Amino acid sequence: MELNLAVLGLLGGLITGISPCILPVLPVLFLSGGAQGARKGSVEQSSHAGLDNRRPYLVVAGLVLSFSIFTLIGTLVLSALPVPEDTIRWIGIVSLVALGIGIIVPRFESILEKPFSWIPQRSVGADRGAFGLGLTLGAVYVPCAGPVLAAITIAGATGTVGTDTVVLTVSFAVGTAVPLLAFALAGRAVAERLAAFRRHQRRVRVVAGVMVLALAAGLALNVTDTVQRAIPDYTAAINDKIERSIPAPGVNAGGAPASLELQECVNEAWGTGHSNPKAGCGPAPDIAGLTHWLNTPAGKAVDLQSLKGKVVLVDFWAFSCINCQRVIEHITDWHDTYQDKGFEVIGVHTPEYSFEREIDNVVDGAKRLGIKYPIALDNDYSAWRDYGVSAWPTSFLIDATGNVRQVSIGEGGYDETEQLIRKLLAEADQAPRPPLAKNGQ
Repeated sequence: MELNLAVLGLLGGLITGISPCILPVLPVLFLSGGAQGARKGSVEQSSHAGLDNRRPYLVVAGLVLSFSIFTLIGTLVLSALPVPEDTIRWIGIVSLVALGIGIIVPRFESILEKPFSWIPQRSVGADRGAFGLGLTLGAVYVPCAGPVLAAITIAGATGTVGTDTVVLTVSFAVGTAVPLLAFALAGRAVAERLAAFRRHQRRVRVVAGVMVLALAAGLALNVTDTVQRAIPDYTAAINDKIERSIPAPGVNAGGAPASLELQECVNEAWGTGHSNPKAGCGPAPDIAGLTHWLNTPAGKAVDLQSLKGKVVLVDFWAFSCINCQRVIEHITDWHDTYQDKGFEVIGVHTPEYSFEREIDNVVDGAKRLGIKYPIALDNDYSAWRDYGVSAWPTSFLIDATGNVRQVSIGEGGYDETEQLIRKLLAEADQAPRPPLAKNGQ
């Protein structure tokens, strides 16, 4: 079993490491992790340098180590402390700014290193600060929410970390490290082989520092999300093949279990992307026990029972999940098009990372995505468990009688879902089939 988990984690990490989700950190890895650490001398001399310069390895090692630790136990640690849960993210962003300035201004870098001068260390030249840069990147690194990462995140956030979760985390980190290290080493190789890099090492250092500052600004202003959404997911096909060939992770232990019918539909959607709408999935569980709601009068909770007679889409999402953001572009179109025809949407925001638990962050994320429909904050994974969810994003399409008619996991299949919405509205006699939403075909 642990061997299977290790293989699963390794494959999930490899796919994540080459996906569009890591594009914002690649310039930093290429320049600051690779090119800035180019070894002096000819190519032949450099090839025999051994551990002459370990900068690419140290940056990547720091990144995967801190990302793994923060993903696994960061939420539990922060929830036990009297500090905002997005503390790690903002510390990471501020640290990136300081490191970027330090790369550009060596004197400032010396000031940053003074508090650690008591630690015995040998001089490693350009390797100074490389591991610290990696640790900082790992604290703000937010890749796509694939099934492996979902299993790790939920286990960490709910305090159910066991041997299996540790194996999955380590193998995922190793898988992610391989392509990232390859990219950093490519940056170093280019710098060593091009005379222009060797002649202008000072400029390379300045550009590397600027890239670090640009990444920090992009993360603070959420520009990275926009960039990631704009780039098609070129790993989607291979990712689907790998994900659909493995069992759905058992991350919904505890809480009120989903009905057998609903769980069968979730499992079917895991394998195909969508459950069979003709089969039906039984009654939709109520969205109960959630204390915070957005986009409702006075923050009042929405009762599914009160929506009987309407077609309802319940969408489980997280605001920093790029896959979720791409799906929400279609959901908001459907909401705008069919709302006055008897169609309602409820977004259930279940956090993947600790900073996604902060209400203000969710409000900002929803505003950027243009979400106007009600949002329930599921910080304790209560509704997540009740519905048997195991990945971001997952949506449940409920007919006018309160029965789940389709479960969708991941991206794609938008035309089929919209046609089913129109069909269910017609069945409910809400209105003749209206025009397609603007994203429809």
